[in-house]
Amino acid sequence: MKTLSTAVIGFGFMGKTHTYGYKTIPLFYEPDFNIRLAAVCARNYEHALAAKERYGFAHAAHNLDEILALPDIDIIDICTPNSMHTQAILKALDAKKHIYCEKPVACGPAETRLILAHSHLNEVVTQTVFNNRFLPAAKLAKQFMQEERLGRILSFRARMIMPSNINPSTPIRWRNTRQQAGGGVLYDLGAHVMDMLTWLAGPVQSVYTKNQTAYAKRPDGKGGFAPVDTDDASYSVVTLANGAVGIAEASKLATGTNTDLYIEIHGTKGALKIDFMDANWLYYYDANAPYKGYTRLETVQNYGGVSPFPPPRHPLGWLRGHADSLYEFLRAVAEDRPAQPSLQDGLYVQSILDAMYQSAQENKEISL
Repeated sequence: MKTLSTAVIGFGFMGKTHTYGYKTIPLFYEPDFNIRLAAVCARNYEHALAAKERYGFAHAAHNLDEILALPDIDIIDICTPNSMHTQAILKALDAKKHIYCEKPVACGPAETRLILAHSHLNEVVTQTVFNNRFLPAAKLAKQFMQEERLGRILSFRARMIMPSNINPSTPIRWRNTRQQAGGGVLYDLGAHVMDMLTWLAGPVQSVYTKNQTAYAKRPDGKGGFAPVDTDDASYSVVTLANGAVGIAEASKLATGTNTDLYIEIHGTKGALKIDFMDANWLYYYDANAPYKGYTRLETVQNYGGVSPFPPPRHPLGWLRGHADSLYEFLRAVAEDRPAQPSLQDGLYVQSILDAMYQSAQENKEISL
């Protein structure tokens, strides 16, 4: 069997999440390729060494350049802070390596243009990590949209909310600074919201956005305070190219929530709802049915016949969406075909988020 050698750069929460995928894919899917954890690098070399010993990587590296000098790397898996994505992508493209990259792909329009202009972009397999697309309820919702079961789309509500920034005494982190994160909650959570919305309901025509930062300063962990220059919450009126109008929200100020991603789409013939805290089901409303009300459709771990383990009847978990996203990317690499969502798809979502930032700054509707 073909062996795919991957290098993970950045080994915080997402680096560990992706490594979980690599190690469990052979159990979930019994693929016709082998996965080799070839190399890992992290913010400091000691962290990379620890990851090598604990998770079985063949090599611990000081940086991406050292990894690219190795002779047998097929895939660069990017899990670094946002501000480091573009440089890593460009170097991986220079070396003609396949790329699996966390969102947001880039930070701002200039970085987006740099990536799109690279001559090797279409010569390798790339994928943006929009893991929520890969849960069975989302896949069934996509099927219903393709079958036009909802008719003409009229309105929608889409949000991803959590409580992680409600406490003013929480120390500042890299996600609270534009220097490392590039943006705030719009980049972190809004990317998922806008990917799911546009994937299901269609492209965006315009946005009108208001952003919120709850606290101007946070503890710096050294006895003082550091300024916060990113948004904690974002609220947008979004108009789609098909004429539908709705609300998109991303927030880390939602007391009483966990990591709540919710999509609701209304059309002339029906409606659907996905609540990712209740991800074993898709809720579907048929306006032509004799008895009215949402039908709760069982999806659980039904991955279309490619999942012998565990059986579909068992309840779903968040990590499984990441594993399936990664599996689909690895299949594309093994079969030498494009993957979806590609880096180009991720950069389209990026253009929406940057338009939202422009709208909030200029206090006006922005057309894409």
